Amino acid sequence: MATELVGNLYDTISKFEVLNETDISENAKRYVAILRMQMELDKQKELIYLELDDYEKEEANNVLKKETTLDIPEFLPVRDVAQILDVTPQMVRRYCANGQIDARQRMEGSGTWFIPTEQFINHPNWTKFIQKQERQKRQSLNIADKMLRYLEEDGD
Repeated sequence: MATELVGNLYDTISKFEVLNETDISENAKRYVAILRMQMELDKQKELIYLELDDYEKEEANNVLKKETTLDIPEFLPVRDVAQILDVTPQMVRRYCANGQIDARQRMEGSGTWFIPTEQFINHPNWTKFIQKQERQKRQSLNIADKMLRYLEEDGD
């Protein structure tokens, strides 16, 4: 199914022509076409999300959780929520205290918040956040692998 979706998406992208841009390379035209398609997909995603009821949102969240290579925690730390919302950690704490974000404190006045992850899965920055997390995980695994090889070579 994913292969079919990618094929259909590529066919659609290739039909998007860059009008009035005859002086740019074919690669630049393809890049612009992909960006336009991405913007269109983002619009469609938002429209469909607004049509989902709570049960359908939960279904979608469960599928997304299964598809990522990361173990998505039940709660996010303030730092991660700040990345997703593109605000400072202080703003996230303020949002939590004001009830703008669904959260509860570990201990009253501690400043440590339990922030349920599910409220951010459909945020426009979620995909970018997950990609960054996956990239960091891969980099950490690569470093660990190199260190193990180094230690094995040093032991020989």
